[in-house]
Amino acid sequence: MYRNPFTPVFGNEPPVLAGRGTLISEVLRSLENAPGDPNRVVVFTGPRGSGKTVLLNRIGDLAEEMGWIAVHTLAAPGMLDEIRDQLERKAADFLPKRGKSRITGLQVSGIGGTREFPPERELGWRTQMDSYLDVLEGQDVGLLLTVDEVKADVEDMIGLVSVFQFFVREKRNIALLMAGLPHEVLQMFQDRTISFVRRAFLRKLDPVSLPEVRATMKKTIELSGRSIGSEALDEAANSTMGLPFVIQLVGYHAFNQSQRKAVSLVDVQAGIKDAKQDMEHMVLDASLQELTPTEKRFLHAMLPDGDTSRVADIAERMGVTPSSASHYKRRLIDRGVLHDAGRGLVAFDMPMLKTLLAERCGKGA
Repeated sequence: MYRNPFTPVFGNEPPVLAGRGTLISEVLRSLENAPGDPNRVVVFTGPRGSGKTVLLNRIGDLAEEMGWIAVHTLAAPGMLDEIRDQLERKAADFLPKRGKSRITGLQVSGIGGTREFPPERELGWRTQMDSYLDVLEGQDVGLLLTVDEVKADVEDMIGLVSVFQFFVREKRNIALLMAGLPHEVLQMFQDRTISFVRRAFLRKLDPVSLPEVRATMKKTIELSGRSIGSEALDEAANSTMGLPFVIQLVGYHAFNQSQRKAVSLVDVQAGIKDAKQDMEHMVLDASLQELTPTEKRFLHAMLPDGDTSRVADIAERMGVTPSSASHYKRRLIDRGVLHDAGRGLVAFDMPMLKTLLAERCGKGA
């Protein structure tokens, strides 16, 4: 029995990471450098399935191998407390023990009492973090913060970025990596209350190159003790469109088709069919649900074209002015659904989404 090595679960790091070596190296070099390296404040953006969470986790693991402490959180209410609590746990060997609360009174007539907390709990978050960073720096230990699923309307997210700029000014040995969907990242960059984040390096997670996809899938399969032929490997790699999540999804389903020594072309073809259904349910439908009816009309107007569409043609098919079409094009680019393909041209960021829309139109959906 061969154990399936593929991991089509969001945020679950695969045994072989495809195509992000340069981005990882840039951040790790910045941690080796003195504070002030611009790669210590980076925002990764890309559509669902582009590997944002896995990338943050991988960099965090490698940073800890270098002697740093990595703290991971989501952009959500309470994230500042989560960062502090994780730091206190991971740096327990360095930081002073935090006092426990103690009961100062008791109500005999019922269950209850008053509770007094130690003075450090009354300090602001920045002050607490300053004291912890002082201790870590005395031990030559850096702190890496990663924030996934960034959202500009989360109060704690704004608080983190606002405070972090002071850490940068003070040349603290700290780094901040953030990741999110394109439209969420755009909103964060437009928020005037946290204009500091505009100076962060913005890194778009582009599709993985076909040679890297082939190498990743082949190596992953071989880790299990199985093999895959060249024709089957080509079919599998070509079906992924270079999207890291789909690499794992296709590999997982193809691997499960049989327990023969070699993964065959028939296995891959059946796996692609299963992966397509999962991709529709887990990623593509979620992307479509976020769009307005007019934005969906724009996408449908692109279906008669090949790999790229002229905005002028889209406007004509929609019956709107070119300026209106350009407005919707920009909104869809900001959402990570489309990308500029040249002067006056636009293309789907995920070709699978175009295929899905075409199939549903053919069925009258």
